[in-house]
Amino acid sequence: MPAGPTRVVAVAALVVAAALPACGGGDDDSATESFCEEYRALEDELADVDIDDPEAATEAFDRLADLDPPDEIADEFRAVVELNQEVFSAGEGVDLSDPEAAAELQEQFSDRLAELEDESQAVEGFLTEECGVGDA
Repeated sequence: MPAGPTRVVAVAALVVAAALPACGGGDDDSATESFCEEYRALEDELADVDIDDPEAATEAFDRLADLDPPDEIADEFRAVVELNQEVFSAGEGVDLSDPEAAAELQEQFSDRLAELEDESQAVEGFLTEECGVGDA
């Protein structure tokens, strides 16, 4: 199946979700370290999710949403995960071969994606700085 715009949106949703940090669970260093380990394990699993299997993708998002981020990024983390879940769910009903429908899906979420730019950056920064995810 060709990678049309809708498939790209669905893949992007999983990729963005996988890039979200969940590296805390408490304010102390041991809780942060433990949570970072849980996130890194989940990140590896997310990389193997078949986005053509809605049940597997939904389960992956549920596991991501179940993570307990540290207080300093908890609100941002939840907002970004929720939006990615919505994008993926909305993409399930879109005909991948219809560029107009795919463009409509992208348009539907473009404003919210822009609104969450700061939150996404905060989450990504925390993930990089505290969990070492994304470091080369």
